[in-house]
Amino acid sequence: MTDDQLKEYLPSYGDRLAIHGYCRRKEQDPRGRKSKLFDRLRTRLTRSRGDTDNVYEKRSKNAQKSMRNIEMGWMHFREGKFIQVRTKKGGGTRKICVLKDCTKKDLLKKAAELFFPGEKCSVGSFTDFVADITDFQEQTIDDQITVGELYELTKLPILRFYLTTKKKAIASDTQLDTQLNFNSETIAQGGGNTQDSRSPIHTSQSPLLTENVESDLIYVGSSTLIETGSDDVLLSDSIISMTDPSSVFEIDAARQPEVDNLEDSGTVTISTGFISGLEDTALDDTLPILEESYSVPSPIDNSLEPFVQSERVKKILVIHRGQAFRQLIEHFCDESVLTDDISMKVILPDGRLENAVDEGGVLRDVLSEFWHDFYEQCTLGNSFKVPYLRHDFGQQQWESIGRIISFGWQREKYLPVKIAPVMLEQAAHGCVTTSLVDCFLRYVTESDRMILESCRSHFEDVDKEELFEVMDHHNSRRVPTADNIEQLLEEMAHQKLIQEPAFVIEQWHNVLAPMRIELQDIAAAYDELQPSSRKVMKSIAYPATMNLQQKHTGRYLSTFLRESDKQHLSLFLRFCTGSDLFLGKTITVSFTQLEGFQRRPIAHTCGCYLELPVNYDNYPEFRHEMNKVLESNIWVMDIV
Repeated sequence: MTDDQLKEYLPSYGDRLAIHGYCRRKEQDPRGRKSKLFDRLRTRLTRSRGDTDNVYEKRSKNAQKSMRNIEMGWMHFREGKFIQVRTKKGGGTRKICVLKDCTKKDLLKKAAELFFPGEKCSVGSFTDFVADITDFQEQTIDDQITVGELYELTKLPILRFYLTTKKKAIASDTQLDTQLNFNSETIAQGGGNTQDSRSPIHTSQSPLLTENVESDLIYVGSSTLIETGSDDVLLSDSIISMTDPSSVFEIDAARQPEVDNLEDSGTVTISTGFISGLEDTALDDTLPILEESYSVPSPIDNSLEPFVQSERVKKILVIHRGQAFRQLIEHFCDESVLTDDISMKVILPDGRLENAVDEGGVLRDVLSEFWHDFYEQCTLGNSFKVPYLRHDFGQQQWESIGRIISFGWQREKYLPVKIAPVMLEQAAHGCVTTSLVDCFLRYVTESDRMILESCRSHFEDVDKEELFEVMDHHNSRRVPTADNIEQLLEEMAHQKLIQEPAFVIEQWHNVLAPMRIELQDIAAAYDELQPSSRKVMKSIAYPATMNLQQKHTGRYLSTFLRESDKQHLSLFLRFCTGSDLFLGKTITVSFTQLEGFQRRPIAHTCGCYLELPVNYDNYPEFRHEMNKVLESNIWVMDIV
């Protein structure tokens, strides 16, 4: 085809040149794209055949070698099964080269050299364990089979073996006594009169002895490693019988920091069988000496053992200081928690366990911390607060908070008095008895409250522009007048206090409805829980006989309480009783001779004891020191 003929189809000269160039290239290279693809495929197939030959050549070389590489790990028996020990705990996976004719005995010797250098490691001596070697499937290998034979059987590129260790079950009486005598930092649970106390300055620590344990203790739920100064305590997930000698050794292994940590749920469960031996515990450092005599119950007779074993399950909730809000909600998501006998243990921010045995004071302190954080993170309002809906809080979380309300009331008669009482009335009884408008006026800001109260008494004198601004802020769509202001306030109060938190009220109703008889008069309970100078002063109990210095200090305390506002009264109550509310506890005052830098007030929250130094020259000095302690907000329970 000539250029003139092609011009009829392609008028553009550039297009005709492109066509001519394409035709010339096709004439020079008649092979198409498919041919090139086939050539590339043939090349790859040829190359693959060559690699297979290389693999066979490598395998033949491995067969000629007398040494083979293997991997060795360590698995320690805990919680009824073998758990692999991590590298940072002294375990991990080690790669070593061994002879092909190595047997199980040789592998065991090499594993002991790797994980028990000098026949010792973090969990004890190698001779204290029953050791074995398992394969990658955690099956015990035959004593006579060699590494080379295993490679031939499994056809694996590299074999992995595990050293398994388990504590021997034989123990002497001396060893058992040693294991059962936990030090003062170890979590222990028993009857006894041990008290927790708080002081702004760290004081001496007294040992807590738990001997002659006759019941089965069951530790469940927490793997948190607690640094306690002298020893490390590991709250494990294991189920341990204290009457089984082998279990006692497993407790010791669980207390070692080198054992793998499990999921941290922070719960320790103890069955409430009888625990004896606490009658010999020294309490001189924990409580003031009382003149009245007291008797300690004798151990329960063996004939009563079936009755003892039927008691409720004892649970110790382990709470980290500063994390009570999140961790309590997690614990109380379990519906069965209200049927258990619960006490608290607190871990300090530095990882050490607080020296306190919960006889009520620790529980009250944790509840106070929880509700303080709840008001800050989950509510809106001024004097009275209302929960607001959070995207990360669903039915489970709000029901959990309802259980905390129920638990606090049943155990310590504690209620969150900053939550509008109409909410608890609606949740418990399904109706409201307290005035909605009065609660609403305590919900709004102080400036809004003054304007709204002026409207109720002298509507004509109120600045209308400020009134409209307040009504608009609370989403009122009607013009307020002297005739309809009460109705508008009632509607706004119902919206803010009942309608908006309706989902929360519904979840709390599931928990609080069975308690409607106990919560018959919530408003009266709120009034009783609110601290006042008169209530607190009546709760103070002084010694029957006091010298002149003690009388002066007692007078300083009375003056301090009369001058204190509601906030300082709450701080004083929390310092002395663990609770920021007035729970009717009697605060027993005693006096000390502390001087200089050691002078400070000391409180024992479980027994509600307050120790005051008598070496104050005047009241301003006493007030200054007391305010420093209460406002420091750094209280550590450091006496058991």
